[in-house]
Amino acid sequence: MNKISKLLKNDNLDAWSSKLGTFQLGLPTQVKIQGSENKMGSVNPGVKALLHPARFKRILNVRDLKHVEKLPVGYQKFYKEWREREPEPVHWIPRQEKWERNAETGEVKPVQNIPIPTKYPHQVHDGLWGGEGVVQGLVKKAKYRSPVPRFWVPKLQESVVYSEILDKYMEIVVTERALRLIDENFGLDNYLLKTPACDIQSLTALKLKRRILLALANKDFSHGDVKRQEELYEKYKQYVVPREEAEWYGLSVKEAVARFNVLEKNAKAAEIKPLKYQLRLDLLQSLDQVTVTSAKEEKSSSWMSKLNPFSKPENAEKS
Repeated sequence: MNKISKLLKNDNLDAWSSKLGTFQLGLPTQVKIQGSENKMGSVNPGVKALLHPARFKRILNVRDLKHVEKLPVGYQKFYKEWREREPEPVHWIPRQEKWERNAETGEVKPVQNIPIPTKYPHQVHDGLWGGEGVVQGLVKKAKYRSPVPRFWVPKLQESVVYSEILDKYMEIVVTERALRLIDENFGLDNYLLKTPACDIQSLTALKLKRRILLALANKDFSHGDVKRQEELYEKYKQYVVPREEAEWYGLSVKEAVARFNVLEKNAKAAEIKPLKYQLRLDLLQSLDQVTVTSAKEEKSSSWMSKLNPFSKPENAEKS
């Protein structure tokens, strides 16, 4: 476990974990569209491109959506940024034109920007990869040999990054692209706050961004130097979000569901009060009512005694 993982371990996220299981949904291995087959019975290459697995990104997360719909609006906003927003192309360059003409046949076809298949192993969440992943492809080693599968893994290295708002140095596994993006954004805080969740990918980096957003929302940084605190707040005030949104930012679906259940349970427990408190309140109210009634009776009796000519004065009774 690296140092940044130890730093985020104290964020009370372990208390929210629950045995919800993993959510997976497979796609059908064969998909046919009426009118898409040619005379030889094979599927048109253009239709194959349209059926690329990346097109079914929302369908893959349908199990998560059932839980997200019940969660607060703050988490729904983060989930859309994390899972439903289209990430920035990293391993390929999209073409801007919409149509292309075949130089030999003159046939005009629509340009289809198909992303390169990329895998994101669980090690991505332990570091800061800058949106990179493991690229899956084929390599043909010789002219008459069949292509074989190959995976291109980004070059990883340990480095130390500094958060200006948290005022901490952290050791973390990074890629060259991540370091370049941090330099281009003039620091780790600017990079995390500017970059959407779909491009960060790493849950460790998202939880670090969550801590930064909470620190900005609560002004919980640079306590010993008020001038420094005001300078940093003025520098990053464009990224300030309400505390309700910052608390839900950077959580996985399992963590968000667990946190929601804990909050709901605490709210119900707060509504339930022991019966002894209600009985004590009723007793005090009844005693107050008896005291007021007796005081009124004494006052009325003293007033009537003054008007009665046959009543004896109090001094005479005492003598």
